[in-house]
Amino acid sequence: MLYIATFVIFYIYCVSLCNKPYTKQDKVLKIGAVVIAVLIGFRKGWPDEDAYLFAFNGAPYLNEFSWDTQSLAYAELGYFYLASVIKTIYFNSTFYFLVMGGLSMYLLYKCLDKYCLLPLIGFCDYIARFLLNRDFTQMRSSLAILLIVIATKYIYEKKMWKYMLVVLLAYQFHHSASLAIPLYFFCMLNLKHWHIVTGILIAFPLAAIFAPSISVLLSDWSEDLQIKTYTEGGYVELALGFANPMIYFQIAVLLLFTFREKQLTRLTPYYNIFRTGYFYSTLFLIFFCNYTALSGRTSTIFATFEIFILSALALTFSGVQRKIYFTSLVVILSYFFYSKYWAAMMMTNGAAGFF
Repeated sequence: MLYIATFVIFYIYCVSLCNKPYTKQDKVLKIGAVVIAVLIGFRKGWPDEDAYLFAFNGAPYLNEFSWDTQSLAYAELGYFYLASVIKTIYFNSTFYFLVMGGLSMYLLYKCLDKYCLLPLIGFCDYIARFLLNRDFTQMRSSLAILLIVIATKYIYEKKMWKYMLVVLLAYQFHHSASLAIPLYFFCMLNLKHWHIVTGILIAFPLAAIFAPSISVLLSDWSEDLQIKTYTEGGYVELALGFANPMIYFQIAVLLLFTFREKQLTRLTPYYNIFRTGYFYSTLFLIFFCNYTALSGRTSTIFATFEIFILSALALTFSGVQRKIYFTSLVVILSYFFYSKYWAAMMMTNGAAGFF
């Protein structure tokens, strides 16, 4: 409960700063990012930690690295090479996690500074929704996803090859980055409100109809993404299916963001990209809802746009409505933070900690 209380207090403090000068908000954001990076560095016992330590300890020094080098514990050679660079600088596991956490938090800061209208609200959303699953567990995906998100401007500027080069770089850290390629082309479509609503409605029956055969359909496609594992065993048995509250949260956010288009397009030039990406994410979440990890890992890349969406939505309300919005948000985000922390405790038998 201490961590939940700390999060709530920090969130309330961030809300109180929303009307303060940007320099004040930026200072708090920078301090918050540094604190999170330190927590990532000194964390103990989190899921996947042993795999990352095994790879770091087994990584060759830079002068021993060659084209024939095979990565350990995970498939992505780029992340393994990064571990090798850090090991060459200083062979210490805490230093390794500090550097990786620092890289991710730096990228997060740059994303929030570039695209987020209320960066501290976006930061709180990231902590509640993504931090524990990514930066404390799936560290490779965190780095890859934030690289893709920061490249959003290249979609807006129609610089396809620059965007694809960033995706290629992100792919070296996590192969799921390949799922970001279609977004560039989806953003060329002029999606209307009815496209969004119809897409959501169609996704539910498709998920129900194809649920039994999804593992077969993915058998060939999933070799590179290594997701076939997530269509078997406990990943299916523990799935919530259509009872997953995250589905309805994302749908609610998506629809609210969609039907407040007139106000929002005046606030951010990236509105259509955020909406299209979040729609893409929500479809993955619904379609793969019977496979708990698969739905999360395929939808998470552009679910990250939520850190920009929620802050932009806040500015479309005023007075009492904005207070209700922020109050509702703290309840929802606290629930998500608690559920993710509780899940980590269950996976590690209570061993996971921040120090």
